[in-house]
Amino acid sequence: MKNSVNYLEKIQLYLGTLFLVIFVVTTIIQVTTRYLGISATWTEEISVNAFIWSMLLGASVMVRKKKHFSFDFIASALNHNYLPWLIILQNLIMLIFCLLCVVYSSEITNTFWHSRWISFPSLKQGYVWLILPITFLSMSIYLIEDSINQILSLNNCSSTNKAKGEI
Repeated sequence: MKNSVNYLEKIQLYLGTLFLVIFVVTTIIQVTTRYLGISATWTEEISVNAFIWSMLLGASVMVRKKKHFSFDFIASALNHNYLPWLIILQNLIMLIFCLLCVVYSSEITNTFWHSRWISFPSLKQGYVWLILPITFLSMSIYLIEDSINQILSLNNCSSTNKAKGEI
């Protein structure tokens, strides 16, 4: 499972980087064409949507790297043995939120699937909205992975304490 999740993270990082590059390039083109008095209306839609994809792919990876919100004030007051329980609770709260977002963002994606871009009528808006269920689904995968790791660490702690005769 770890190899699959690592691969998912790599894909998201590469795609996020690609979309960030697209964002920067189209923004530069937009600024340059405005300075030259040329109208390039397509650059705005592409840059905004590329930025959205880049940001949401990065947000998903940040969940895996634990760079998202957490209850630090509680963690600092807790005994070290209870920290995995807090992390599991935190992951469970986020997982419920993410799974609800998967459901509702899928509905939004489906609703807007056949809408067309203004500057590129041949492209569907559904591809833009598709990032939402992808993001929340991958966040859910990362949260499940971390929860499993926390449960395993609890089992390891319990085994270590039994071996030391502390329980």
